[in-house]
Amino acid sequence: MPRCLIAALVVLAGCSVPTIAPDATQATSARFSSAVPQANTRLDIDWWSRIGDARLTELLLLAQSGSPDLRSAAAQVMAARARAGQDTAAMWPVMTGQASVTEADSDTTARTRTRAAGLDASWEVDLFGRASKTAKAERLRAKAEDYAYAGAYVSLSAEVADTYVQFRACRMIEQVYRDAVSSQGETIEATTRLVSAGLRAESDLALARASRASAQISLDSQVADCRVLAQTLAVLTGAPQDRVDAILASGFGMPAVKGFRAADVPADMLRQRPDIAKAELTFAAALLDLGVAKADLYPSLTLGGSVSLAKPSGWSFGPALSLPVLDGGQRRAAVRSANADAITAAEAYRSAVLAAVAEAEAALTRLNAALRNLGSAGTLVKEYDAYFAAIDADWRAGRISLLDREDARRQVQSARITQISQQLALSRQWIALYKAMGGGWQRPAHTVTTTSEG
Repeated sequence: MPRCLIAALVVLAGCSVPTIAPDATQATSARFSSAVPQANTRLDIDWWSRIGDARLTELLLLAQSGSPDLRSAAAQVMAARARAGQDTAAMWPVMTGQASVTEADSDTTARTRTRAAGLDASWEVDLFGRASKTAKAERLRAKAEDYAYAGAYVSLSAEVADTYVQFRACRMIEQVYRDAVSSQGETIEATTRLVSAGLRAESDLALARASRASAQISLDSQVADCRVLAQTLAVLTGAPQDRVDAILASGFGMPAVKGFRAADVPADMLRQRPDIAKAELTFAAALLDLGVAKADLYPSLTLGGSVSLAKPSGWSFGPALSLPVLDGGQRRAAVRSANADAITAAEAYRSAVLAAVAEAEAALTRLNAALRNLGSAGTLVKEYDAYFAAIDADWRAGRISLLDREDARRQVQSARITQISQQLALSRQWIALYKAMGGGWQRPAHTVTTTSEG
């Protein structure tokens, strides 16, 4: 084929396809709009252990080894690494050996045995970087899956911890209802004596019994809610229910969640999140895919050869040039598709950044509100306790009705539940902030990235 014709075909095959440059740039604020905690302890992966709750630590260890979600994420890492290994191997020459033994016999010829052995080799020369870009893209995806696994671990740990503190708060509220049932029993006994003495009407006794029944309903519902949370922990950790129940059987009250010092600059926070790092690498891999699609527009050169071991003098070697002359526009369509995928990956990165900043802002806002509300809840309980003590004294002296006393008792009960709810809210928001700030994950010092498909 004349050289000028080959050159014309190369130019024809490599005619550029108009593409849109993907842009993953996303601006963030210089500072968070909400106040950032400035505790003495820095954010790190050991924050869970500093909470000082042995039961939570044991549940987290169970989840780390038994969670189906975490095991699935680990399998994705294995698969991505295998794909990266396959594409890296494709850059090297391929050699295949053959060996055969054939026996033949017939009525007219003697039995013969034929032995044959040979080697075939081929290697595609990476003229336009298609193979190297493919291999690099898969290596980036494998690293992205590593980060996805880290993100899955952070999310799982936060979910286990969040469910655990909900369980503890649930048990505390359950105790409030148990106390209410016990108190109502004492009220029924006292009211029965007063009715017998003619100091109270029968309607007071009916009200006392109705109040106790109402308290029992609340207690039974609360017990069921706590049981559901325990069952949820079994699912999250992948552990048998009896194992989880044994862990939860001891201890009472809310764990003492300790504060930590968090990044006050959104950009610093983003560097601590594995999902953002994963999105960056996914975008970089998509840019490389675009480069691979463009490289497919150009010719490919393969060197191949073979040799017969039975007859070493019989060998062959030579290059083979593949020219994409006419394909109905398939390769150009592949470029446009890869371009669209790169744009999608860029927008996915921007979306991940916006979601991460919003998650951190929400956690900070709710944490600051929970810190303020907890103090108010303490005042609420203190004042309602004093109020109920005065009402109870008046009821025992016969100055007010049982209905007034019941109303005051319900207000005290509500205040105590509010206080527990605020304790829970504070713990949950510390956990949410820990997760939003990356859960203690640290980006590796050396990360291979790319910003172009060239």
